[in-house]
Amino acid sequence: MKKFTIRFFSIVFALSVVFIGCKKDKKDEKNKVQDNGLTAEINNLVPESILNVMVSLGMPVNGGGTPPNIAASYLASPFVLKESNIPNDFPGFVFANYRVTFYDQNSDNLSIKMNYLNGPESGTGLGGYIVGTNNSFTVFAEVNSTYSGYEARLVQVISGTLTPTGIEDFYYANFMLDNFGNPGGVWIGNGEGRVIYDSDGFSEKVTVSKSDNSDSANGKGVSAR
Repeated sequence: MKKFTIRFFSIVFALSVVFIGCKKDKKDEKNKVQDNGLTAEINNLVPESILNVMVSLGMPVNGGGTPPNIAASYLASPFVLKESNIPNDFPGFVFANYRVTFYDQNSDNLSIKMNYLNGPESGTGLGGYIVGTNNSFTVFAEVNSTYSGYEARLVQVISGTLTPTGIEDFYYANFMLDNFGNPGGVWIGNGEGRVIYDSDGFSEKVTVSKSDNSDSANGKGVSAR
């Protein structure tokens, strides 16, 4: 009887450890994101009003505290405008190919860095945040830009589903957070932006040398007015 009792309590203890571990994992995941599935940093960066407009224009947002590891380079082409609230924009316009490299992803604080090349536009070392569940993810990155001496703050958002060879359903949004009054008239209005997608449904993994070819440098960049 003593031997049976010891085995019984050993099994109960092991199951308790597993149960407590599962509860802790779920609690940790919940603590990373707020009720809308986004981190506190993302909610502080992007006002709810802009997020709502972005989603209404067709931008998917994949919330959650367990995004996949997307560290790699990807090429979105053809890069086509889905919707916009910018005057004179029209759906179907084809922008320059968009190449993005994600790196330094941190699963503890859900941070990530990115570089991008889009025709005449480029950015390096952009700090951002990533959320998602299973293989679906969304990245939010703040971009501080200067054009003709005038500054502006924008947010770039990228969503998709990771596969072994690339990203399915690659969607991109670029929205103005603050144009500081737009004294030079060079920027789009606050809250304005574009939702663009890879129209063939798949953005393959690429090497930097492949994505830095002349084809990627042709065409209009997404931030152009």
